[in-house]
Amino acid sequence: MTSVDKLGEVIDTDVLVIGGGISGLLAAIKARDAVKRVLVVDKGGIGWAGQVPFSGGDCALIRPDEAEGHFKWLVEAGEYLNNQDWSRAFATDMYGCIREVVDLGLPFWTANKELVTVPFHKKYNATHFSPTKLMIKLKHAAAKRKVSMLDKIFVVDLIRAGSRVVGAVGFGLVDGKTYIIRAKATVIANGSCRYFSQRHFSVNTGEGVAMAYRAGAHLMNAEFSNTYTFGFSGDIRRRTPLYLYFENVLGERFLENYYPEIKTGGKAAQEFLDFYRIAHAMTKEVEAGRGPIYIDFTKLTTEERTLALNSESLPPRYQPAGRGDLLKAIREKLGLDPEKERIEVQLQFVGGQGPVRIDLECRTTVEGLWAVGDSGSLGSGYTGARASGTFGGFGVPFAILSGIKGGVSAGSHAASLAGVKADYNEIKKLTDGMLAPLKRNSDLDVNDVIYEIHEAAIPVSYSLHREDGRLRQALAKIAGARTTLASAAARDHHELARYHQAVSMALSAGWTLTSGLMRQETRGTNYREDYPKKDDINWLKWIVIKQEDGKETFFTDPVPIQQYGIKPPSREGQVP
Repeated sequence: MTSVDKLGEVIDTDVLVIGGGISGLLAAIKARDAVKRVLVVDKGGIGWAGQVPFSGGDCALIRPDEAEGHFKWLVEAGEYLNNQDWSRAFATDMYGCIREVVDLGLPFWTANKELVTVPFHKKYNATHFSPTKLMIKLKHAAAKRKVSMLDKIFVVDLIRAGSRVVGAVGFGLVDGKTYIIRAKATVIANGSCRYFSQRHFSVNTGEGVAMAYRAGAHLMNAEFSNTYTFGFSGDIRRRTPLYLYFENVLGERFLENYYPEIKTGGKAAQEFLDFYRIAHAMTKEVEAGRGPIYIDFTKLTTEERTLALNSESLPPRYQPAGRGDLLKAIREKLGLDPEKERIEVQLQFVGGQGPVRIDLECRTTVEGLWAVGDSGSLGSGYTGARASGTFGGFGVPFAILSGIKGGVSAGSHAASLAGVKADYNEIKKLTDGMLAPLKRNSDLDVNDVIYEIHEAAIPVSYSLHREDGRLRQALAKIAGARTTLASAAARDHHELARYHQAVSMALSAGWTLTSGLMRQETRGTNYREDYPKKDDINWLKWIVIKQEDGKETFFTDPVPIQQYGIKPPSREGQVP
C-alpha cells in the first residue's frame, strides 16, 4: 500500500475542530478535558474567526425561572415544527452554559459576579459582551489548555473509513500544502452560508455543511435558511427600534398596519424585534407600489429620537466597534443630511443558519462527526420553522450551548477509541478532487458564477416571498451555475478556495430553494404566495436531505408531535 505521506502533510489528532469561532473553540476546550490532542483549523485567523467579531455583542439570556415560559414561546414562534427536545435544552441549559464561559474569563457584562441583563425583546432579555475582545480571550483560554491551532487552512472534504468520518483534507492558503488530518472525532464548526452578499457576516459560505453532506450527513429545515435584516447603504446597520418609524414613499408609518401591537406603544412596541416580520412588511409595501422605504428623523419627537438612536445604555467597553453615532455615519458615508432629508432604508440579505441535522449531543447522522454553532442551528430544530437569525441575540447562546455539548460528546467518543484507519485510495480520491481545478484550463472567472448564485439566492421574489414558478426559475439559475463550475479552473490556491466556496454556495442555495418549493404551505420563514395557509394536516413534517448514490434525495420526516408536550391547536385532543 502506498504511503499517505506522499499525498500531503499528515497530522494525527484525537479531535479535529474545523472552524475557530466561538462554538469551535469552546468545543475544543471541552474536548481537551477528555483527550490530549485537540486541533482547531480555520481558513482565517483564529481569534478573529466566525461571526462574533462582526456582531452587536447581544446575547439572549434565559434565567432558570424563565425557562419554561421561554420554551413554550419558542415552540409557538417556531409554529410547532420544533424539535421540542432541543427547544427545551436551549431554554433550560442556556444560563448554565453562559455562566461557564463567564468563568473562563470572557468579557460579558457582569456586576457583583452576576450577569447584567437589559430589555431586548418582548419575550426575553439579553446580556452583552465585548465583541472586539471575546474571541481573543477565548483563543487565549484554548491555548492555556494546550489546544493546538492552525490558521489559513481551507478544509474541503471529510475522510471516511466505511460509514464513519476519520478526519479531513484541505490545503494551506499561504503555503499551498495539502493537509491530511486524521482524527478519532471531527467537529464541524465553520458556520453556515452567507453567500458573500454583504461585508457583514460574509465569511461563511457553507463549506462545512457541504462537506458534511458529501460525507453522508443528513440536512434538515433548509427551506428556512433565508434571513433578512435592514439597514442603510454603505454597510450601515442598526438593530435598534428604528423600524418603529419606517415610512413608505407616501410618508406613512406602516408597520402597525401589519402588526397592530405596535400601535399600543410602550415596551411591547419597543421590543417587537423580529427581523423576518419587519422584512416581510417592508417588502409588502414595496410590492404594493409604496416603496422605497424611508426613515425621516426630522419627524421624530424627542422621545422617539431618543429611543431610535440610543436604545441601549451600555458601558463603553460593551459597545460594538463602529456602532458610534448613526447620524454622523450617514452624513460621512452617504453624503446625506438626516437633519434635512429622509433616508432610504434597505433590506439586507444575510443568508441563514446551517441545516446539518444534530441530536442533543450535536452528533450528526454519521458516526465520528459532530456539528456545532451555525452549521447545525437549523438542523437542531430548536427554532422550528425559523432561522435563529430572525430573533436578535440567539446566535451566540446557541453557539455557546452547542459548542459545549458537542465538545464534551466528541471528546468522550475520541477517548473511547484506540485509533483510526484511513484508506489511501479514499484520501487520494479526495485530494485529487480537491486540487482538480488547478489542473484545468479555463478563462472563467469564478466570481461571475458567484454573481449568478446571488441572482437566485438573494432576491425577495425567490427567497422571501415565494411562488412555484419563481422558485423553479431560481433553481434553473442554480443548475446553470453548477454546470459552469464543473469546468472552472483555478490559477492558485486563493482562487481554489473561491472555487470551493462557490460550489458550497450553489449547493446551499439549491437545498434552500428546493425545500421551499417542496413545502406547499406558509409556515415560519417559508412564505408561499400560492399556498398562503399553514397546513398542519399535511406539513407538520421536516424536510430532510441526504446524498444517495451520488444524488440529492429529499424526503419528509413527520414531527413526532404525539411525543411532545406542546401540540398545535389543530392537534389538541387528537389521539396519536
